[in-house]
Amino acid sequence: MRSTSRLLRAALAIGTLLLSGCFGGSVAQQLASSLAMHAADQITAGAMESHALGTGSERQDTILANRAPDPYWADFVTAGFAPATAQVEPLPEPATAAAKPAAEITATPLLRIEIWNLLVGEEKRAFLEAAQLREASSLPPRSEWPQWQVASGGMLSQAGKPVTFLIPPGFGRIASGEHAVVERVAPGNLYYARYTLN
Repeated sequence: MRSTSRLLRAALAIGTLLLSGCFGGSVAQQLASSLAMHAADQITAGAMESHALGTGSERQDTILANRAPDPYWADFVTAGFAPATAQVEPLPEPATAAAKPAAEITATPLLRIEIWNLLVGEEKRAFLEAAQLREASSLPPRSEWPQWQVASGGMLSQAGKPVTFLIPPGFGRIASGEHAVVERVAPGNLYYARYTLN
């Protein structure tokens, strides 16, 4: 309280000096009002602080009433917090894929043949017609028969076992005594020359 009274006296002294004309009229009024407001703020702050300290000590001594909890408040606070129970689910059984049978790989053997002779004319036509009657699926169309050659020869690996086979038009003219690699297209079907070994 002494510091605030000293400040108030200083403010009043400065105010009287300013009003007496030492500093000038408008500046003096502004300084005086500023000092007065500062002093008033300090006095108000001190009063509020002392009041708060007094009421705080009183509140510490106050005994609160022991009342039953509000049922609506308890329902509100505990809403949505139902006890959770763990749900144990069994793991799915591993899927047993049906075993697919492995696709059979059919390899057609390549045979080394020594060409003995070529079938021409009536022999060639009779051989191709017989193959057509056996419903050979790999037989070329009848219109292409004149471009194809038909040859007979012996397998080199099986001591000259005879084989009759077709020679595609792209091979050109083949003479007897030459060697060719022949493939059987499918069981029951014809043999075809794949390339020559000359």
